[in-house]
Amino acid sequence: MSIPHEPEPVPSISELRSWFTRSRPRIGTGWPALDAVTEGIPIAETTAVHAPQSLRLQILARMAAWGAGEGLSVVIASRAVTTQELWLAVGAGGLGLPPRALLETSAHDTWIDDRLRVLDLRVMGGSSAPEKLADALAHRVPSLVIVDDYLGNEYDWVDAFGSPAELDVHAKPRQLGAALVLGGGSMESFSSWLDRGVLTICVVPDGDGSRTRITCYDGQTRRNEVVLLRDGYLEPPAPGAPMLRRPGVTNIWQERTEQDISSFARALGADATELVWEQGFDAGVD
Repeated sequence: MSIPHEPEPVPSISELRSWFTRSRPRIGTGWPALDAVTEGIPIAETTAVHAPQSLRLQILARMAAWGAGEGLSVVIASRAVTTQELWLAVGAGGLGLPPRALLETSAHDTWIDDRLRVLDLRVMGGSSAPEKLADALAHRVPSLVIVDDYLGNEYDWVDAFGSPAELDVHAKPRQLGAALVLGGGSMESFSSWLDRGVLTICVVPDGDGSRTRITCYDGQTRRNEVVLLRDGYLEPPAPGAPMLRRPGVTNIWQERTEQDISSFARALGADATELVWEQGFDAGVD
């Protein structure tokens, strides 16, 4: 005589909500202001980043350097810049700076070189970036995949992910088991994803280039932060600023002394000036 199995307990809606909104692991962006509005980049999901190219490259390169600095395997690819330009952006991103900062000084070359050589980081730029990305994903899937210059379901990027017609922004990152970050300058490429709950980040500078509004929208809640710009670029993270990180992990980019980083970044520094939280926002991103 078989003994009937005990039925599986039925989770409550509050438990399910907690699992979907809090329990999934997230990756810090390396930018305190961006961490504040996004609460980190979700694993096995897609994040869209809409911003002018110079700011977008700075954000995505910082994400790549910061994630790799915490021991994650990272791939960053872009058709908009060469491989050399992308490497320079990632190297500067380790310190939270725009690429041009490393063209103005050689004081930190050795320190940055030592870190770039030990990170699990693959960088692919130029017109062949989609083909290189396809080859990289075929051999070893990283924890974080960053694609810049993503303008929608273009054949080359879609083909790089092995998708037949269009990139399924929900299924593909789950299939890969990786966080997928897509960056582009055209909001039209991402607008159809807003209603589907894709985490979308918009970075919109004001007319005189003195500050920018960073907006994060996840389909339910919109959060904003306004930060100052210096020479058209985002401010570097201040030494000691709280940044989202994985428990028990020391980021390799923070082994530099605060004095060294502060001295190097001082000319580009600025502080957050406004933080606005809007709960239950039910419209698209401004």
